[in-house]
Amino acid sequence: MPDDTTAGRGQLNRRNLLRIGALAGAGTFVGLPLLGACSVDDGSGSDSGADAGSGQKVIGNGITEKKQLAPFDFNGPAGEKPNLPKRIAWANTSDAEFFLQITSAIESAAKSRGLEFTTAIANDDSAKNVEQIETFLQRGIAALCIQPLDANAQAPLMKRAIEAGAAVLSLVTPPSTSQVVADQYKVGNAQGLAAAKYITEKLGGQANVVYFNTDTIEVLKARHQGALDGLKTAGPGMKIVSDIQPPAITQDGGFKAMNTIMQANPDVNVIVGGDTYCLGALSALQAAGKARPEMYLSGIDGDEQALAEIRKGGAYKASFAFAYPLMGYAWGQFAADWLEGKPIPQVMQFNAIELNSAATIDKYQADMKAVTETWKNSAEYFTMLGSIRYQDREQFINYAA
Repeated sequence: MPDDTTAGRGQLNRRNLLRIGALAGAGTFVGLPLLGACSVDDGSGSDSGADAGSGQKVIGNGITEKKQLAPFDFNGPAGEKPNLPKRIAWANTSDAEFFLQITSAIESAAKSRGLEFTTAIANDDSAKNVEQIETFLQRGIAALCIQPLDANAQAPLMKRAIEAGAAVLSLVTPPSTSQVVADQYKVGNAQGLAAAKYITEKLGGQANVVYFNTDTIEVLKARHQGALDGLKTAGPGMKIVSDIQPPAITQDGGFKAMNTIMQANPDVNVIVGGDTYCLGALSALQAAGKARPEMYLSGIDGDEQALAEIRKGGAYKASFAFAYPLMGYAWGQFAADWLEGKPIPQVMQFNAIELNSAATIDKYQADMKAVTETWKNSAEYFTMLGSIRYQDREQFINYAA
């Protein structure tokens, strides 16, 4: 059971998490509150010379510059085992349904490996999040699972956990022993290539394309470029008639932007961007009587509304999703491996999964509900890179991978 259960919904719903997850590699969390100071250890290691045998040590600054990481080897040699409680903690920030799915996945893996599982929900309150992580550390843990809420406040605690010997398994946020990220160029390129394939095969190579970008988020510029490069493979008949960022990352923002675009470009037949924007654009097309089954709209995020549209077989053709429940299950497995002195990957890179039919959606949703079985084929959903063990934890990642 959670250590802290509260009524009330957190502000980070599934779509918002995916937007945060989209920042993988950015090292910046747009829109997240940053505390100027906090009362926890500053992470310098100056007070970390604990009693002999405690496993705590000064670990320096870790790896601070990006480097090429080799593919992870599940059969890599084990090393020294940490003397830590068989306990994994999940510093959850919201009790929204999707976050609770991650909770369930971590707990399932922990139970299968004989670990105690503990969690707490901060309800998007950074101070509460810090307090809950402090409680985890004081109680003693083998692994800390963490998602971004306030990078400045969380980082000292994450480093302190690593110094104490725990694995820190994070979504995007450094410092961490294992960090989950996405290759944004690759994500965008997959989306652009899929659109180009449809243009070539179904539209005779002729398309007036709208691309909704989110360039105010620095790292998503790479996704933007990847999508454009993919779209260009459709040939000279593909014309991008509008490449803009709507005024707000909402369906209403996409709706308003599409209404404006249609005034100058009434013959748009392909729309690509995030699910939020594209769902708004679809509403605008429907309101104007311009939505046609032969059109091609695709988004990123695996938004439930987008998946419902894809099932209808209309203009909305695809969404590219990320396996967050499987991520939670992986965290539980890696926590147990860490306790056994085994290596875990330094980076888990999401593979964006194209959901373009009822069959692919059914498979994806079934896989996310049966993560124990899906874990056996995790390479479909993740590319795992690098290797780190308890004994060489000073090689922790201290940059947004």
